[in-house]
Amino acid sequence: MVRYKAKLNIVELEPGDYHTLVKGSVAGEKIRIVLDTGASHSCVDSTFVREHFPDLVTAEHEGVTAGIGGDDFEVRIADMHDFKLGRFHLDFFQNMALIDFSYINVAYQRLHKKPIQMILGNDFFVRHKAVIDYSNNVLCFEK
Repeated sequence: MVRYKAKLNIVELEPGDYHTLVKGSVAGEKIRIVLDTGASHSCVDSTFVREHFPDLVTAEHEGVTAGIGGDDFEVRIADMHDFKLGRFHLDFFQNMALIDFSYINVAYQRLHKKPIQMILGNDFFVRHKAVIDYSNNVLCFEK
């Protein structure tokens, strides 16, 4: 078992309103990732995918699609290649949900924050036994 750590960046969106972010990459493209323990599934911004990986093969998502904003959104899935989080590397991040993040990134833009490209959800946390260590500002996990 190999343990990994990724440095956390706590972003205050408004007073008392925080997002926890880490930096990573997909196929060499740098990405900003929000950690979301309330998300059942990790997802990536569909606009980011169209712009950087126009030939990526996607499939229709067959399961339930519901989120905090409701359930009226299209979800496609794809295997993202070459996912890195610090020294951690996955050749394929399987069944990544592709979702339109425009509503999130418009809010980030209004708050003068850089856009995000990915949300890391419970599928990752459970599979990799992840722990968010706020006292040391790191995400600890294993392969």
